[in-house]
Amino acid sequence: MTDEVFLKDDLIRLRKDMGLTQQQMADALDMALRSYQSIESGESEYRFIHRLAAERVALMIAADKKAPMLAPQPVRDDAIELVRVGRLTGDPAFQTTRAKDDVGSDEQGDDRDARFRAAYRVVGELVLLATALDHQLNHVLIQVLHLVESPMLEAVIATLDIVRKIEMLKERSKFIAQSKWQKPVLSYVEKLERVSKCRNIACHTPLIPDEKHGAVLVPTAAAKLLKTLQLGKEPVANRVPYVELQSAITLGESALADGLNLIHNFQRVNVERKRRFG
Repeated sequence: MTDEVFLKDDLIRLRKDMGLTQQQMADALDMALRSYQSIESGESEYRFIHRLAAERVALMIAADKKAPMLAPQPVRDDAIELVRVGRLTGDPAFQTTRAKDDVGSDEQGDDRDARFRAAYRVVGELVLLATALDHQLNHVLIQVLHLVESPMLEAVIATLDIVRKIEMLKERSKFIAQSKWQKPVLSYVEKLERVSKCRNIACHTPLIPDEKHGAVLVPTAAAKLLKTLQLGKEPVANRVPYVELQSAITLGESALADGLNLIHNFQRVNVERKRRFG
């Protein structure tokens, strides 16, 4: 079956699932009936713009009938992702709404809960990103240190703490003579250290609700409390708003890209070294 036949059959199935006649579908797409029928029959090309319009119709009908499964899977996925991002950013338009007589403390409580859940999502994203960076660092070390590949090499390096791996990379950078090769390594290391620090704060510091920021990270260990204590009328420990972790996520994404470049460039160097020196 060709792509065109598949798309045509897909359009027919979508129309029937929504319970529409050809005339109703043509009206919804603002097309003449004959033009629409020629698409279903295969006389006219079923183009991407037609597919987008049909999916839009399905979305409107699914919402009108309160039957979300009528919308195609890609449309449902996009709608769910849009709502997730809207709630994560705290946009009021995407928060849970209440009836007018419920506006007040209950509505404020819902908003606080939404902001607190958003904070946990940011923490989770940071932790997953830090884990990905730790895994990538194994391969960066193998290439930058010119290690001989073996079946258990990565497994052995993976047993090392990320702090130790960063130290190894920093020491190796001292022996890279050319600055255009040394600077990217040092920049990558600096980003890893900052992301790792934020990851440790996120993982080892309790997250508590906060009226102003939605949620803040507050230290509980005595050493950290005394270190961050701010003296005043009411002495308080330094609190880190969860939104500050967002910058660490952006930095981590940049570090992932830098790591890929390092692996690629040093792989080329190692291939050339092997060619020249065996």
